[in-house]
Amino acid sequence: MGQDEWAEKIRHQMRFEFERTGPPDDFPALPEIPTERYISGEFFALEEKIWQQSWLLVGREEDWSEPGRYRTADRGGSPLLICRDLDGELRGFFNTCQHRGAPVVREACGLAKRLRCQYHSWTYGLDGELLSVPDERDFRDLDRGSRGLRPVRLETYGGWVFVNEDLDAEPLLSWLGPIAEEWAPLHGESLRAMASRRERVPANWKIVADAFLETYHVKTIHTSTVSKLLDHRGAAMGLFRNGHSRMVTPKWDRVVERQRQVASGIRELPGLHALFAETNPAYSVFPNLITPLDTVGFPFIQFWPMGIAETEVEWTFYGLPTDVPEEQAAWEAYVGVFDQVMGEDFQNLGSMHRSVASGALASIPLNYQERRIYHLHEEIDRRLGRDLIPEAMQVRPVLEPFWESQS
Repeated sequence: MGQDEWAEKIRHQMRFEFERTGPPDDFPALPEIPTERYISGEFFALEEKIWQQSWLLVGREEDWSEPGRYRTADRGGSPLLICRDLDGELRGFFNTCQHRGAPVVREACGLAKRLRCQYHSWTYGLDGELLSVPDERDFRDLDRGSRGLRPVRLETYGGWVFVNEDLDAEPLLSWLGPIAEEWAPLHGESLRAMASRRERVPANWKIVADAFLETYHVKTIHTSTVSKLLDHRGAAMGLFRNGHSRMVTPKWDRVVERQRQVASGIRELPGLHALFAETNPAYSVFPNLITPLDTVGFPFIQFWPMGIAETEVEWTFYGLPTDVPEEQAAWEAYVGVFDQVMGEDFQNLGSMHRSVASGALASIPLNYQERRIYHLHEEIDRRLGRDLIPEAMQVRPVLEPFWESQS
């Protein structure tokens, strides 16, 4: 689908949203979400499967700028190691020596010609092959060929690096579905990280993620920021296979006109359709990546569970690289405004988790505007296996008939 066809589809959806007087006639009442899903240790333990069998963003190709450059990644739960081998290929492994499980690197990042276990000095090549074992004579029938570092899947899209512990996982491009095509005009390979932030939020990761999947809250908590930019009544939402989704929210006409007259000081990404300037297209990639796109750049926001009641939120901005002081200053101002918006989003989440944990709220009723939240929870249950989830914590699948097609 080209940009013109995509834009016409979105505009049609936005017109429908503005004109409707209620939910579409064929849209179901969404079953309430049991709050036990957010606070149950049993459910949290089941969710480990999500992080082991999903494509997770771990960085940019340029983060591994030369052979031997490595970085660790463990916020998905498992200790992973990504390195660029001597032939320049990016590879992913478990950061786990195949002797007794010690890490082969301790530092979060570095440069190495070989990977040496921090316990007994078993040494591996950057391709994961076991090269040497101290006192090898004391092992009977040790097969070095079968003791290489355990690999994980690693694939890239637009310069971003994703890993998946499941060696039989669906290829990344197929997994992304329509999003891969809709992000193509961004030309991700030409972008670079402009700024990055991290924040710990005292709430379950799903409470945090839910907050970024609807605009129902905009008029209440973003009174001086987002609500002055976006008209939530026209938000057009699309649900995709694999739990991904899209939400395109129109800007107020006065905002669009002001943007035409006043330059931001940041270069715009070339070749984008006019709809990018007239709206805020936001995407969710299951399980933990959200991005609200803009014409000058955008953040990738990720939610990492640190425990049942704690989430680390990381957001990194991407844009056209610059060494011009005035543009760098404009970027600082741009990121500062977004930091304010994130603070507004965070302010209720810890209290919401405490309320849920107290038993004061047994289930969550969602409206039509909040259907992306239900879509996320349906996919969580599909990934875990409904037969493994206690019946009282399940959500009933009802949204598949409303998924957009892959074509």
